[in-house]
Amino acid sequence: MMKNLITIGYWIGVMLLLTLILKSLGYAFGQALFVAVLWLPGMCCLKLLFEGFPQTAHRRPVVLISLMCGIVLLEWLVLFFTHSVTHDILSVSDPFPAIFLNPLFILLVLAAVVAPEQLLSRWLRNRLPRMQSLSFISERRKITLELFCILYVESNDNEVFIHAANGCSYRTRTRISQWEKLLDDRFVRIHRAYLVNADRVTGFTGNLVTIGGNDLPVSRSYRSSVVGRLAPIIRPVTDDANSSRADVVASGSSRNPM
Repeated sequence: MMKNLITIGYWIGVMLLLTLILKSLGYAFGQALFVAVLWLPGMCCLKLLFEGFPQTAHRRPVVLISLMCGIVLLEWLVLFFTHSVTHDILSVSDPFPAIFLNPLFILLVLAAVVAPEQLLSRWLRNRLPRMQSLSFISERRKITLELFCILYVESNDNEVFIHAANGCSYRTRTRISQWEKLLDDRFVRIHRAYLVNADRVTGFTGNLVTIGGNDLPVSRSYRSSVVGRLAPIIRPVTDDANSSRADVVASGSSRNPM
């Protein structure tokens, strides 16, 4: 919760700062706020690229360059399209300085906002305490699990299963991409269908991850990031004391793994 509040505060601060800068250039406050909001599409796209960079780092640099050019083009189109209609919306003839349509300037502004946000997110992950437990709905019942007892999350068509250390699986309707955002950084995406708890991994070969006695495939698109995350921390995980303290605190029934 604290991380979300700080992140929201950061983006509100960015919008206000951009608004004040534009206001100092002669815009009215409403016009400056409107123009500042127009930068959000490019910022969000670049943020997604930064967050997905480990999955694409092994690819050719031309791929990343092309993605960045696409983001700049998207933001340029947003600004250009708005420029063409702002005479009717804002009742001004030339609301955008020419530099705002310069691709290099666009990239510089986007990077100046997104890069500090990524550093802030990394700092928050290291400073804020990890979640100890998580509650969700499975089979119309509320389930509470300690995060350590979650082995991996599996996506199967329209259903997602939470596999726990006690041998039970819990079916949910929450997408695996949402679980990836909800869980903390100990969980690693290894495949479009699998999200594993790095603290519970007992083996890793590059193509397979062993966890809870199961061998899960590692897809090519995630292999580079998985190697970086798992190679330094692989160690045997015993299921004596850990399994006992990782018992499920559940207020409902569970489904045995298929």
